Amino acid sequence: MNNIPSKKVTRATAAILTVAFLGFVFAAFFAMVAGSRDELVHSIQMTPAMKKALPKNAGPLDRLSARIGGFTSTISEIMWHKEEMGYVNSAFQYGLGKRVINTGSQNMITLADGHLYDLADYRDLSQNAREIAALRRTTLGDIPFLFTYEHPTLYDASLMPAGYEALDHSAQMADEAIATLKAEGVDVLDSRDVLPHCGRDMNDLLMVTDQHWSTLAAITMAQAIAARLNEMTGAALDPSLLDMENLNTLVHEKLFMGKYGQRVGPGIVDPDDIVEYWPKYDTHVTRNTRRSKTVEDEQGDWRTVMTRFDRLEPDPGKTWNKTAYTYYGQVERYDIMTNEAAPDYTVLLLKDSYSAPIGRFLSLLARNVICVDLRQDVDPLETWVEQYHPDAVVMAYSLQMLRDDAYAFE
Repeated sequence: MNNIPSKKVTRATAAILTVAFLGFVFAAFFAMVAGSRDELVHSIQMTPAMKKALPKNAGPLDRLSARIGGFTSTISEIMWHKEEMGYVNSAFQYGLGKRVINTGSQNMITLADGHLYDLADYRDLSQNAREIAALRRTTLGDIPFLFTYEHPTLYDASLMPAGYEALDHSAQMADEAIATLKAEGVDVLDSRDVLPHCGRDMNDLLMVTDQHWSTLAAITMAQAIAARLNEMTGAALDPSLLDMENLNTLVHEKLFMGKYGQRVGPGIVDPDDIVEYWPKYDTHVTRNTRRSKTVEDEQGDWRTVMTRFDRLEPDPGKTWNKTAYTYYGQVERYDIMTNEAAPDYTVLLLKDSYSAPIGRFLSLLARNVICVDLRQDVDPLETWVEQYHPDAVVMAYSLQMLRDDAYAFE
């Protein structure tokens, strides 16, 4: 007897599976739209950030393209059961024995020490570096300027699995950008010259599940920045105030699941520990912060004023969350911090998400620390300089910032 299914049966099975699949797709789409209508409407509105990214003399097609980009980006973020589907996708790739996991536009690898890491394709960063140098010459004039480079997770090339070195260009891009800056006369502080030689375990300085540093790395870089400003300007900042012997600590175990970890899920990788740090000595500080829609004015002891305790709570139904890294700030438009007990010195910090916590810890060392995210809808740099007359300007940017072709430094 012939057991081969007839063509009619095969076509019928295929049709049933196709209908079922299409039904699932439409059900998922309508569930997503119903639950995220406001987000989708907002995604196609011409926000200040969207306008800022438009080319000069943008026409109707440019604006339409920006709206479509905002919509598709939002769709990818609110996709129905996106998290669970991502876990399945990653588990499937691991099951095939793949070392590099493709997650949309990114290729992620596990380093020899267990840290997850996005491979960086090559881009020429020389123009962005020259724009930073031009900004230093024109807008800042004679104000002392320090560019602080924030390198991502890979500080030891030997941690890259053998055979995959050619796929990552992070070190090459950083070297080229820094060489351009130095050739243009810019003072540079490279985290690759600081973190591996600070006497602290690199596993305590870097996240396993995220591209960002740990807060301990931000503290270490704040000390290095203060020391360099002392050399450059004769300031009397005291980096020892941030020594571990002068700080209290509180460990929140396995609290934070970063961007990398969210792709693979807690079944593959444990969330990162999050550690609070605050002074053992008495403090009284003020903070004025602008977020996207709100302004905060706080004063009191440093821990109370600077810590976002709401970010240290697990997500409902879980033992971890996706936001704990932001407990010392991340993408606020600006922070204006005052510490009357510190030396009379004003630092203007041009920040990104890596350096947001650096600014908060610098506030223990300098009387005035103003942190500004120039990617946001804020006053131009000239206004901040004219208003606060900084003793030094520090631009602290990661490789991700330098690679962002849509970001105009000027």
